[in-house]
Amino acid sequence: MIQKVLVLVLLLVSMTIVTNTGLPGESVVVSPTLVLGFLLLSAYCFGCILEMIQLPRLTAYILIGLVFGPFICGFISEDTISDLSFINSLALSFIAFCAGGELKTGNIRAQLHSIVNLALMQTIIVFCGVSFAVYFILETVPFLSDLQSTQRLVVSLLFGVISVARSPSSTIAIISETKASGNYTDVVLSVTVVIDVVVIILFGITISFGQTLIIHHGSIDWLFFLIVLLEILVAFTLGFILGKGIVFLIEKVKVEFPVVMIGLGFLIIKFSHLFTSYLHEIHHIAVNFEPLLICMAAGFTVQNYSDHGRQFLQKMDRVSLPIYVVFFAITGASINLGVLKSSWFIGIIIVLVRLSMLYLGSIVSGIISKDDPINYRNYWLGFLTQAGVSLGLLAEIVRRFPSIGVPVQSLLVAAITINQLIGPIALKYALNKVGDANGPVSN
Repeated sequence: MIQKVLVLVLLLVSMTIVTNTGLPGESVVVSPTLVLGFLLLSAYCFGCILEMIQLPRLTAYILIGLVFGPFICGFISEDTISDLSFINSLALSFIAFCAGGELKTGNIRAQLHSIVNLALMQTIIVFCGVSFAVYFILETVPFLSDLQSTQRLVVSLLFGVISVARSPSSTIAIISETKASGNYTDVVLSVTVVIDVVVIILFGITISFGQTLIIHHGSIDWLFFLIVLLEILVAFTLGFILGKGIVFLIEKVKVEFPVVMIGLGFLIIKFSHLFTSYLHEIHHIAVNFEPLLICMAAGFTVQNYSDHGRQFLQKMDRVSLPIYVVFFAITGASINLGVLKSSWFIGIIIVLVRLSMLYLGSIVSGIISKDDPINYRNYWLGFLTQAGVSLGLLAEIVRRFPSIGVPVQSLLVAAITINQLIGPIALKYALNKVGDANGPVSN
């Protein structure tokens, strides 16, 4: 531990010298490559330190990014974060492949009753509970207290949708770190991935309903729902085809497999976004292909429709550590403390309401499914984290509802930030409590 502390101090001193040493009158420009290396080393060292006191490494990665980011130490500028944004695409595609690969049909069938009930109860209870509570809380928010009843209803429903969203990336990272396995792990991971799909559909319905009430004052566009279902069907189909291609790579092509997978995932994300933009701008067709669903379906195909599922995960696991370190460190650096400072109190209220609903949903579903009490009393601890999907949906809210989207985004970013900080700690605690954690990843 002393060695790790000394290395961390040395890195901090070195970065301080680099960022504060320059010619008079000229600003110091720090290379994104240098920042990337600094984040990788410092976050890894801090992760090892926190691990010794039984805290998850993931929390350390986020905290390092937050402290060294533009709002505290300033080692990492907002421009640098933007320059490194491509890493998010690389990491998210990698995590999506792993998430799909972790879903084994045998485990799902064995726990299907619990998974369906838990996903259903979590979605209904969290969505309804948070929406109901926020409807009355909005009266106490200065910049949202003047909303009309219709607008308040729509805003409340949007809060409910975002509260349903989870973070598969954080869940996968903690499971990988603790090498967890067991019934609790299978159920939490499966429900997290399922709800990641459900929330996209629920968000589409809510957005369409909200636009009908606030903007169009007309009937709901049912065609929108059909388009969403078509997008999901196409994503799974493409994912199945991609998965078969990955099986071919494993069997026939001798390459650096993880590197190819990362590059392949990056190309899928970029191509999906470009093709979506092309359809929108040239043909005015509002179709969005979700690349992470494609990657997830591909990983699922390799795991369940070939004999290489275990080999696939082993190869991916060999390069997972640096990807998780950099991804979550950049996530921490991207946290806007200005927003958190201005909205922290309402954010905490929203977090507490969401936690209560998560707990209630877990208990109700556990009783219905007759699960082991040690599991269902701790399910809710595995669902706290929120990140990529939630933030992406917030951006869409701002685009669809410019007048109310920005204040809604501010409040929800505060809540998501709090959830992202406490969620990994809660999940690691739960995995240890139910006995699924088999120990940390070896250095």
